[in-house]
Amino acid sequence: MKNNVIAWIIGVAAVLIILVMTSVTRSPVKPVADAGAQNEVNLALREVADHLLRETKDFRTLIPPIRTEGEDTYLIKLATQVDYASLRSTIDSILTRHGIRPDYRVSLLNCASGQIDLGFLALASDQNKEVPCQEREQVNDCYNVRLSLIDQHKAIAGSPSDGPMPKLPWLWVGLVIGFPLIWLYWKRQPLQAEAGNSDNDGWFSMSDITTFHPANQLLNIDETSQELTFREAKLLQFFFEHKNQVLERERIMEAVWEDEGVIVGRSLDVFVSRLRKKLKGDPALQITNVHGVGYKLMIG
Repeated sequence: MKNNVIAWIIGVAAVLIILVMTSVTRSPVKPVADAGAQNEVNLALREVADHLLRETKDFRTLIPPIRTEGEDTYLIKLATQVDYASLRSTIDSILTRHGIRPDYRVSLLNCASGQIDLGFLALASDQNKEVPCQEREQVNDCYNVRLSLIDQHKAIAGSPSDGPMPKLPWLWVGLVIGFPLIWLYWKRQPLQAEAGNSDNDGWFSMSDITTFHPANQLLNIDETSQELTFREAKLLQFFFEHKNQVLERERIMEAVWEDEGVIVGRSLDVFVSRLRKKLKGDPALQITNVHGVGYKLMIG
């Protein structure tokens, strides 16, 4: 009964907040026409390419056309060394100078393998955040740069909107969003209990002899406790939430690594190998390799 009351309070509050926030004024940032925005992004990325080439004392190589790889994703084919430590400040300053909000994801693609060797997520809200791995010693390798704009509309800073948004349509938007939130909160506890067999103290029962505590990064097998690293615990939790399912490598990496700003393909195999060693005490738990696809946690 208590959970039901809390669910209704949260749902009503969510609806009211949405109505207040969306019925006052439009966003102060107005997107330009698609053609104009694309042209501005293209010019900005060509300037990024020019800057990176100049850093390597290359003043003569012709900058190739910026390639579009799906919506809001661009490839700069540099085939050159990249100063990873200063890459974010370079891109931030150039995008800002072109009036583009600096929310983006960058990946450095190895010229030979095409694999992502380094990368980071850059949001305007945390411009002072350190770029992952920038203090580590970098290999002077050949890279191309892939940049994905987070903002779907690639909004360019513009003039304020002409007037307030119509309130009636936003009322319906608030109701449509609010009621699913109520339902999701209402169902959250029983769904979690069914899916994970979790006790109140945060332990998950993976098998008859194995329990797992994601928050405390602990794995107990047959009364033997093992400590997990943050990444091991996160990976094992993702496997357990999708037990007996084939998981593609890209999906695993996105769930476990990409939100941290760094995507390194080789890391997945290393961490899977570590988990296998820690789970070998329980024959009911096996992480199998699905050739050409990914991995699957088998529980039986």
